[in-house]
Order: sequence, then structure tokens, then C-alpha cells
Amino acid sequence: MKYRVKKYLNSRIRTKQNPQKPEAMRYVRLAVFFCFVAGIFCANLMDREQLGGFGIWNTYFIEKFKYTRIHSMELFYHVLKERLPVFLLLLLFSMTNWGKAAGTVFLSWQSFAAGFFITSSVAVYSIKGFLLIGTAIVPQYFIYIPIYISYFYVTAFWKEKIRMAGREKGRNLMREYLVFASLCICIVSVYLAGIFLESYVNPYLLKKILKFF
Repeated sequence: MKYRVKKYLNSRIRTKQNPQKPEAMRYVRLAVFFCFVAGIFCANLMDREQLGGFGIWNTYFIEKFKYTRIHSMELFYHVLKERLPVFLLLLLFSMTNWGKAAGTVFLSWQSFAAGFFITSSVAVYSIKGFLLIGTAIVPQYFIYIPIYISYFYVTAFWKEKIRMAGREKGRNLMREYLVFASLCICIVSVYLAGIFLESYVNPYLLKKILKFF
């Protein structure tokens, strides 16, 4: 009995010291890094006037945004239509052999956009650009980023648990399906909270910051 307990504790210690991570995360980090650098490089190829014409960096847009009343409910539905279908599509991809590739492409594009907009913000507004881009992503990206990363763990769960249970068949498969569905529901629920923050909280913060521009 003592031997079994000792063996169990040793296995738990080894697991904590060497936690298993999805294999995809090894190349996702590289893809994210290179796409981020590529975004910075592309922004540097453009002059200040060209960069100033992009969305939030446009002077006309900023002046109009300062004094426009934001209808949060309408903005919520707009952001919902823009973000949720893409994320649900990613979750569908997580149940296929293309799950890791789809997640990597999506996260790489997000990284490219981040590098481009950070660089363009600084190029147009210098030091104040850091303040602007920082406010533009707060607080919703404190939710989006962990959710995007958790996508790869969901994909790994499907590949390892569901397929393994499928070989055994019986109750194990149904249990793993329920666990996977619960994970997806939790992730989507938290993602909706991020959309809510982007629609109701972020515009308020941006209006406060844009007073300095």
C-alpha cells in the first residue's frame, strides 16, 4: 500500500515539473513572433500620411469619435456579428485535422495586425500612440488573448481524448463529448464577456483618452 501511494505521489510530482503542453504551441509561438515582426516591417514601409489614413488613426475619425454618442447595444451586435462567427468556425475546425493550422493562421493574422497598428500608432502620434493603442485593446484583449490560447488546448483535448475514447467506445466516448461541449460553452461564454467589454467599456475609455489628442 505504501509503495502504491509513493508511486502515485512521484507520478504527480513529475507531471507538475514537466507539464504536457499541446505540440502546436511550439510552432505557434514562432508564427506569432514572425508575423508580429512582419507587421512592424510593413508599417515601416509606409509613410506617415498613409498610416494616418487607417481607421482609428485618421484625424477625422478621432475628432468625430470624441463627440459622437456611442449606442452600446448597436455596437455590441456589430462586434458580435464580426467576431463570434469567426470564433465559432475556429471551434468547428478544432474537431478536424485542420484545427491547429486554422488556429495558427488566425493567431498569426492577429499578431501581424498588432505589429502593424502599434507601429503605425507610434509613427502617427509618437509617444501618445502607445497610450492610444493601449487603450484601444483594454479591457477586452485581457479576455481575448487567453481565449485564443485556450483554443489550442481544446484542439489537443479533441485529438487525444475523443479519439482515444472513440477507440474504446461505450460510456467513455459520451463522457468525453460532454466534457468537450462543456469546455466550448465555457469558452464561448467568456468570449461573449469580452465582446460585452469591447462594446460597453472600451468606447468609454477611448473617449477619455482622446481628449488628449
